[in-house]
This record gives sequence, structure tokens and C-alpha cells, in this order.
Amino acid sequence: MTRLLGQLGTLLLYGASPVVAALAPLAVVPAVTGRYGAAGWAACAVALSIGAATAVVAELGWVVVGPQRVSRDPGRYVDVHHEALASRLAALAVLAPVAVVAVALLVDEHRAAAILLTVGVAAGSLSPTWLFVGLGRPLLTLVCEALPRVVFAVGAAGVIALGGPLEAYGAATIAATIATAIATSRAVAVVAWPRRDRLAAVPSIVRAQLVVTAGRGVTALYKSLPAALLQSVAPGSVASFGAVDRLTRSGLAVAAVLPQRLQVWVGVPDATQAVRRTTVSLLLNTALGVLAAGVVLVGLPPVVDVLFTGVVEAEPSSIRAAAVLVLLTCVSRGLGLALVTLGRVRRTTTAALAAALVGVPGVLCGGALGGATGALAALAAAEAVGAVTQALVVVPSLVRRHRASSGAGS
Repeated sequence: MTRLLGQLGTLLLYGASPVVAALAPLAVVPAVTGRYGAAGWAACAVALSIGAATAVVAELGWVVVGPQRVSRDPGRYVDVHHEALASRLAALAVLAPVAVVAVALLVDEHRAAAILLTVGVAAGSLSPTWLFVGLGRPLLTLVCEALPRVVFAVGAAGVIALGGPLEAYGAATIAATIATAIATSRAVAVVAWPRRDRLAAVPSIVRAQLVVTAGRGVTALYKSLPAALLQSVAPGSVASFGAVDRLTRSGLAVAAVLPQRLQVWVGVPDATQAVRRTTVSLLLNTALGVLAAGVVLVGLPPVVDVLFTGVVEAEPSSIRAAAVLVLLTCVSRGLGLALVTLGRVRRTTTAALAAALVGVPGVLCGGALGGATGALAALAAAEAVGAVTQALVVVPSLVRRHRASSGAGS
């Protein structure tokens, strides 16, 4: 009984951290829409889009491979974190200026605020969550990352609501990242800034993770950039799309607790056990997708009305498309985790490329023809293509390994 309660408490901690971290930025939304209207929110939506895409590329795939590297050799976690920090800082230094130029070209109103927010969101690539997952210490995610986000987000909301500038949103996001780095260094005795020798080794680190990074980068094209793409073809739809997309992605961030936790669970040396756990992982992620899609259908409409203070509306067709997108994303996450466990990481890049080939032109065409609904439908189609591409590798591999383990056992 004590062991069961302990496991339940651990799961609750794993769940609480991403919930708090994902919902914290939403505290700013009512202040933004209440004071700066749909135009202010649209500028933020584009900044969030470009910043998130930059963060996905700049984290260099550590969120995928990092937890299993740490869990398999916990004694080296300090070195692994040092490598990750050095490589991600270097990537951020290269990519952030590009992101700033992009958002400056796309946004006409509130440009300075959008630029600052883009930098703050891009700095999310330095998140230490993957390290805490690998160490099996979910409480540290709550204390070191989620708590600073909440504090600074609430502070930014208060400043804006009291008449402060929209730039407070981006400034708070940057401050939260700095606070997280300091808290992490003290909590687990890792460096907050890399040494020169580790920075010199960055090229070799990047080469080692080039395949995963390429896959993540391609994924960012259709998962993180839709608001920016939509801004170029249907700017009037960005506010509505951004509302649904932001809430949907916050929900998916919460749902990510399951695959994040399963990364450690499936990463066992025993091949037979790994196959069985991977199969269970796929079923659990699919069930989670069905549940999450139902939550979107029922809960998203009233949340949009309340959170966006009646300034932004979401069409029922957009909600339905978002529900399908959530379901397919959860399934795809399970398949992606299976590819890592099966040693087929390179196939994640193939799947991401296939999805991007559908998603990027789909968002542009769908957005131009159908606004927010068209863009969301295109994203769902892209996610379906990615999931099928992964399944064509995962399912046969699992079947072969299961037969091999059964034959060995007999």
C-alpha cells in the first residue's frame, strides 16, 4: 500500500509540473486581450509561433534523447547536462537573431513587444525538464521551472492590466528562463553557464544529434509556425487560430506528461521487456488521445470565451478540427517514443518530413481558403501522415521482435 501511494504521488508530481508550466502563460492572455484587444493578441500569437519554432530547433533533440541517456547512466548526468547546455546555448545564439528578423517582418502593430516575446519563448529551448525526467525527480520541474513561470506570468499580467506596456509579457518570459537556470544549478549541482571547453565541443555534439535535430526542425515547420504562416495569407484569422492553437498546445503540453514519463519506463536494457513496454506505451498514448479529444470538444468553447474576454471567437468547425489534431498528436507521440526505443530514431526525421510536406502548404492553402478552420484541418492531416509513416516502421518492428523473443523463450 505504501509503495502504491508513493507511485501515485510520483505520478501526480509528474502531472502537476507540466500542468502548471503550460497554464502559467495563459494568465497573461486576459490582460493582453482586455487592454490591447485582438490586435495585441495577434501580435503575441505570431511571436509565440516563431519563438516556439526556434526553441524546438535550438534544443537540438535533447528532449528526445536526453531522458534515456540520463536514466541509463545517472552518474553522468552532470556531464550530459553540460553538453546539452553548451550546445543549446550556441544554437540559440545563432537562431534567435533570425527569429527576431522574421517576427519584425510579419508584425506591424506592437512590434517591439512581439520581438521581446519571441526571444523569451525561444529561450525555452534551455528548459531542464528533460534532465529532471531522466533523474526521476518531478518535484524539481515544479519548483525550478513551473514556479518561476507562474510568478513572472502573474506579474506580467498585473503590469499589463494596470496599464503597463505589452513588452512586460516578453520581459517576464525571459526573466523566468533566467530564474529557472539559477534554480536548476543549485538544485542538482549543475552549471548555469557552460565552460569554454564545452563550447568548443559544440560542433561535435551537434553532429551527433543532427538527425534528431533535423527531424525536430522539420516538425517545427508545421507544428510551431502555423500562426506565422497564417499571418502571411490570412492575417484576419490569426487571432482566432491563435486562441484555439494556444489552448490546444497548452493541453498537449499537459498530456505530454505520459510520454515523458514513459521515456524512462520503456528505456530498459532487457529487449523482451522493452518490446512489451513499448506496446503498452502505444496503447496508453492512444487512449490518452481519445480522452484529450473529448476534453477539447466539450471544454474548449467556454474556455475561449472566458480567457479571451469575448474579444476572440472560435468557430465550432475549428474546435472539431482541433480535437482531431489532439488525438493524432497523442498517437504520433507514442509512435515516436517507440522509434527511439527500437533504435530507429532516424525514422522520426522521415515522418517529420512527410508531415511537413503536407502541413506547410496545407496551412497556407487551407488558411487562405478556410481561415482558422482550414489551417487546423491541414495540421490534422499533416499529423495523420506523420503517424502513418511512423506506424509503417514501428508495427513490423514490434511484431518481429515479439516473435523473436517468443521463439527464444520456447
